[in-house]
Amino acid sequence: PPSPPPSPPPFDCTYFRLDIVADSFTTTETSWDLYVEPREKSAVLLQATGRSGNGCLPDGTYKLTVYDLGQDGLCCEYGNGSFALTVAREHNTRPAEDSPPILTGSDFGEEVSIIFTVPYLAPPPSPPPSPP
Repeated sequence: PPSPPPSPPPFDCTYFRLDIVADSFTTTETSWDLYVEPREKSAVLLQATGRSGNGCLPDGTYKLTVYDLGQDGLCCEYGNGSFALTVAREHNTRPAEDSPPILTGSDFGEEVSIIFTVPYLAPPPSPPPSPP
């Protein structure tokens, strides 16, 4: 028989997905961590080296940092890698495959960070240009 669907989390949370596309050294050079912001007051929530990750976060403010020990990011001299952080738009649902990421990067040097809040609210669209 088919397996039952996964049970929902015991609290309202917002799912995120961090996709990492490797350059030649991702498994040894690239890592990431996720903290409750402000960082000084919290321990690491999630971290990994050389791989993608996902999870479900209660409402709050978080800081994601992607590190590269080679200080050349994920692009371009040693391959065309990248990363993308995608956050669901509703509690207790996973990000849709076509959801736009809230942060992407590849050529960032030693590290890059983003502070984001869940539930995530996309920035308002820019107003159309004024007529001449």
